[in-house]
Amino acid sequence: MSSLNHLRIITQKELRILVPYTPQHIRRLEKAGKFPLRLRIGLNRVGWRLIDIETWIEARRPAHVYAAGVSPLTHLISTAV
Repeated sequence: MSSLNHLRIITQKELRILVPYTPQHIRRLEKAGKFPLRLRIGLNRVGWRLIDIETWIEARRPAHVYAAGVSPLTHLISTAV
């Protein structure tokens, strides 16, 4: 894994692959403080830090999912691009 992975920003399209919620639901979760906040990366473009999304997902999955020590998110992101 790259040492710069913590800096990677994912787009709304990539986020939708990892978190299959509607944009409206994600916005509600953000406002409630229950989802990582988006970053403005352009005039009409937003993104999320991959590390924040991975942490959010991992906090909601049972521990046995990560027993092998490899996050399934790594595969999803690499195949989505």
